[in-house]
Amino acid sequence: MINKKELVLKPLMDEDIPYFNKWLDKEYIWKWFGDKEDWLDEIRERDGKYDFLKHFIVCHEDQRIGYCLYTDCFFLKDLEEDGHDFNALYGDVVEENHTFEIGYLIGEEEYLNKGLGKRIIQMLEEKLVEIGGKEIAADPVEENIISIKVLLRNGFQKKSDGDYRKVIIDR
Repeated sequence: MINKKELVLKPLMDEDIPYFNKWLDKEYIWKWFGDKEDWLDEIRERDGKYDFLKHFIVCHEDQRIGYCLYTDCFFLKDLEEDGHDFNALYGDVVEENHTFEIGYLIGEEEYLNKGLGKRIIQMLEEKLVEIGGKEIAADPVEENIISIKVLLRNGFQKKSDGDYRKVIIDR
């Protein structure tokens, strides 16, 4: 049994990149995440070109088990990468520090189907509350039914295909 309260989000460091790289090769991850090199480029440039993306490694008892991130959609809306039209998703975001997109994965198979995705989303939400975020967004591929169910269980509502949102309530 895994105690979900023992999960910790640590800022991603250079020594975490090989784990992330390995996870992106797993079929149950790459089929939803797209181009591996784009993801690795974002991580390598996390203190430069992509400093608006906040990357974390998910740890359980000091073992790296997954990855997650958040970013302010205000800065995403002007990007077009890999055929991804962020303006179509986030053109309605008119101010900074309001709507934040999240993403996550569980990279170690023995941690799948344990409810950890739900807990990771809750932990990201706690971080966003701390910085004053008002809304959380996620853009899963509609065929990724498992991720969509986790989002819905966390209070997200479908705005349109590939656009799920949740209003953050201050705690």
